[in-house]
Amino acid sequence: MPLRFLLLTFLYLLPLLASAQSPAPDSSYAAKLTAPGVRMISIDGKYRVWTQKVGTGRIKLLVLHGGPGNTHEYFENFPQYLAREGVEIYYYDQLNSYHSDKTDDKSVWTIPRFVEEVEQVRQGLGLDAFYLLGHSWGGMLALEYAARHPEHIKGLITSNIGYKAAVFNKNRFSQYAAIIRRQQAQEGKVIAGLDTMGLMSLAPYISPAVTKEFRALHMMRRVPESPIFTRSQAHITRTYAATFMPIMLAWDFSDRLATIKPPTLVVGAQHDFVPPADIAYMKKHIPNCQAYVCPDGSHYAMWDDPEHYFPALIRFLRKTERKG
Repeated sequence: MPLRFLLLTFLYLLPLLASAQSPAPDSSYAAKLTAPGVRMISIDGKYRVWTQKVGTGRIKLLVLHGGPGNTHEYFENFPQYLAREGVEIYYYDQLNSYHSDKTDDKSVWTIPRFVEEVEQVRQGLGLDAFYLLGHSWGGMLALEYAARHPEHIKGLITSNIGYKAAVFNKNRFSQYAAIIRRQQAQEGKVIAGLDTMGLMSLAPYISPAVTKEFRALHMMRRVPESPIFTRSQAHITRTYAATFMPIMLAWDFSDRLATIKPPTLVVGAQHDFVPPADIAYMKKHIPNCQAYVCPDGSHYAMWDDPEHYFPALIRFLRKTERKG
């Protein structure tokens, strides 16, 4: 693995290192497996992934969580805002995530395989003419799926993701540098050339205190955070992150934005590590695309800026449904 990818992987994983690699099942785990609307979908002929249908309505929405290794749980506030709009929500934990099967087979960690996993889930749930929403890594996956299977999608929503990892990660590291500079200044220290130093030079300064401030500023800004969100974070499976991270860090969808066919909404947030400029770029290059930047949100804008996130999503759903 090239040294650059090793360093990028290290920096990307820093916010994850403080917690256990494989969360043990807790009381909520058993409840989830037997909850109403739950179906285990067979994929790849040998694994099962967890899904749940919540609500009933004419609008079918399948949500793809981030990570990889996060869970559907941080979408649990969606019904609060979308049920009255007649949205039928389908939660889904991807392979190797908390409520789904796990495997140490490293061959599963390819983007094309995850695209086909989503397609197998779609088939298993009997969805067609549905809306697909992907957040963070799930947004990458949603774009990849829409490029491969546009015929099934009525509308596409990407949430808090850009079009090229190298672009938004450059902004991520600038945000880390700003925090380091501020914390060092509080200690009476000055690091010359912090904004332009290489990754090898920046990495030693990313302390747990820096990581904590980065999370508070650019990941989830609302305090106190919801117990639902806290639970979702505790259930992130970290074990396989390093395996897939080099692929994610090399991801570049910029040359394929123009191939996206379904009506699309790209949602960003003012304080996210994915900069608003990325959202504007996607709006310009994806046909039939709308864009919205949540003014008070960060990476989990559905939690720290729901007052803007959900109205934007609802406007898109209503507009797309009218054009039907």
